[in-house]
Amino acid sequence: MRAVVVVLLFGLAGCQDNITTPFPPGLEPLEDNVLPGLPDGPYDEVLRTASRSNDYIRVYGRGFVQVPLETLWQAAQAPEPNASECKTSSHSVMVGNEPQYDFSFLIHYIVDDILTVEWDDQWRFGLISEDLGMIRHQKVQGSDFITLSEGTIQVLTTADPGVSELVFVEHLDAVMAGTGDVIAGIQHNYDALVAVAHGNPIPRCP
Repeated sequence: MRAVVVVLLFGLAGCQDNITTPFPPGLEPLEDNVLPGLPDGPYDEVLRTASRSNDYIRVYGRGFVQVPLETLWQAAQAPEPNASECKTSSHSVMVGNEPQYDFSFLIHYIVDDILTVEWDDQWRFGLISEDLGMIRHQKVQGSDFITLSEGTIQVLTTADPGVSELVFVEHLDAVMAGTGDVIAGIQHNYDALVAVAHGNPIPRCP
């Protein structure tokens, strides 16, 4: 299941009535990322994760990619490195279905197990500033086995112009899905984006 798709310094999106968020409708952050940033590095290509569960599963991730933001942003605007292929049987993609955004696509998933489960995941992309690209996805229709599936990926610049950062927030409430599934999904999403940004094939599912 979707366990994926990052953080303008989230203070900009805080609860201050006199501050206007720079995020357009449909691209707002879900919540603050609980993982602290590493502004001075080391800029290793390693994903750090954290999680917590109360009403539903919440997973957070941060990882550097040793390419400029422009390169990573271009790589991120593709369905395949963002598709959840490790826990699904098949998927199809409709590109550009929400033209009001810089880029968009809809992924239709099918899981063939004891029961056949289908759902649609909508992806939206917007370059908020020269230092931040925002990606947001969410389940928009489909199986009742998935009550909630939504996430954000922020693509950020760093102090090193040759290094960017991916920052993930993922929410999931689904039957027979646990925190480990969400972490594994974010890890594969990160690994796929790193690979594509470097011009390499998407790695196989573990």
